[in-house]
Amino acid sequence: MSVVPAIQVTSLSYSYLNGATERPALDGVDLCISAGEKVALLGPNGAGKSTLMLHLNGLLEGEGSVQVMGRTLDHSDKKLMKRIRASVGLVFQDSDDQLFSNTVGEDVAFGPVHMGLDSDEVDKRTQAALADVDLAGFEERAPYHLSGGEKRRAAIATVLSMQPEIIVADEPSAGLDPRARRGLIALLERLPQTLLIATHDIELARSVLPRTVIMSEGKVVADGPTEEITSDAALLERCGL
Repeated sequence: MSVVPAIQVTSLSYSYLNGATERPALDGVDLCISAGEKVALLGPNGAGKSTLMLHLNGLLEGEGSVQVMGRTLDHSDKKLMKRIRASVGLVFQDSDDQLFSNTVGEDVAFGPVHMGLDSDEVDKRTQAALADVDLAGFEERAPYHLSGGEKRRAAIATVLSMQPEIIVADEPSAGLDPRARRGLIALLERLPQTLLIATHDIELARSVLPRTVIMSEGKVVADGPTEEITSDAALLERCGL
């Protein structure tokens, strides 16, 4: 019996408009990630990492095919896209883009509320997500009073409360102090979901993510075991890492 990949990207291309011209961001990307895998996505700024991630829950639509848990994204099918977005939790690089309510509890409850769940289930998921990121008791705290590490964990909790099968995170360790970074690594290590983490933090990749994919100029240029890839100094230099 064949196993359905968590993520299957085939010949994906996308360009941004720059005035009257188009700037290619993705150029025929192929990527397959199995359920439960933890994968690092490395590459210099402008390599296409964030653009690829935004395709995985339908925030962008390019040419090619994107499948999530065996379902092909179809932007004309609103019911399907709602299911896809519930399956793929996206953690933005800037936590302030994800925390916009008056309290942490309201932010974490936002997804379950808009999934149409009843109040008991919303509360249950909110409490569980906060406990998962070691923020139990923070429900009434204002997001703007949190430290950088606490904001990052709260942003992850807003995704966990929706119980996604896949978590996609953009530079989750950026700007964190050493203590907050260690806490983030411990959290990522214990999450059971399929993970795709875009990062410049090679040590985080080595600690948490057994597989590494490198992108450069909109293409996948390397894919393999993290220890092997991150030990290849010539490869990292060629890719601007």
